[in-house]
Amino acid sequence: MLRVKAGRTASLAASGTSVRNVDGEAVALTVFSTVKRWGLLELPLFFLFIRRGKNSLRTLKQLSFIHAARWSLVRRLPANGAQPEVRLRFPHLYFESNFNGGWEEYIDAFSYVLTLGMWGFWGSSYGFPNALPSGPFKQYIRDNEFDASHYYAAYPEATTTVVLSALEIAPKVEALWDQAHSMSAEQFHAAWQALLTDGQSCL
Repeated sequence: MLRVKAGRTASLAASGTSVRNVDGEAVALTVFSTVKRWGLLELPLFFLFIRRGKNSLRTLKQLSFIHAARWSLVRRLPANGAQPEVRLRFPHLYFESNFNGGWEEYIDAFSYVLTLGMWGFWGSSYGFPNALPSGPFKQYIRDNEFDASHYYAAYPEATTTVVLSALEIAPKVEALWDQAHSMSAEQFHAAWQALLTDGQSCL
């Protein structure tokens, strides 16, 4: 286990991913970009379109290696102890995400699968080179990326697909467990085989 984890950490480091952004199979990504003034109008409208559109997030949800993805428009930094509130001269777009797999492949997925959406999110940010080709877009993300101060994953050794599969099959296993005490060996064997067959996609 330690050898596998060390190998993964080394491969991520070689791709430019900070080890502070990694916990097992989970990888964190945090990006701040400076937004042009017209983004104050464009981004809230785009966010509203994303929330209201029934199918707008379907493609994103189909990318099952993504734990979460969030974009926020930041205009001020709240007070923190002796540090008073700071109103930013220019608004900033804050993006945070957790995912499984390689950093390069993650950005490629956004570039090629959600090309128009990437322009909707970052088109109003200074220096955005367009989502395609993906090379300049990856460099743009690297230039605006921040390392996590602290990163924790509830199931660090499990991918999103594994967690979703476990959640899907768990009720079926629990139901069989509840019924098992009243079954004969033959009945249990048949029920177990049926469970394995029906839940094959989760195993």
